[in-house]
Amino acid sequence: MKIIASILCLTVLTLSACRGGGGPATRVGRGIDHAFYKTGQGIEKVGRKIEGTAH
Repeated sequence: MKIIASILCLTVLTLSACRGGGGPATRVGRGIDHAFYKTGQGIEKVGRKIEGTAH
């Protein structure tokens, strides 16, 4: 009985830690999306500067 109670407590604690902003995989995915977005913005900015110097 103690083993089942221990497993149940661990499960509840684990699930409550994943509450809110999604699970760990979701948060990592959002971080990667954000990094790619910022990289894209930087590339666009550099592209505009190159076009500006070419004219």
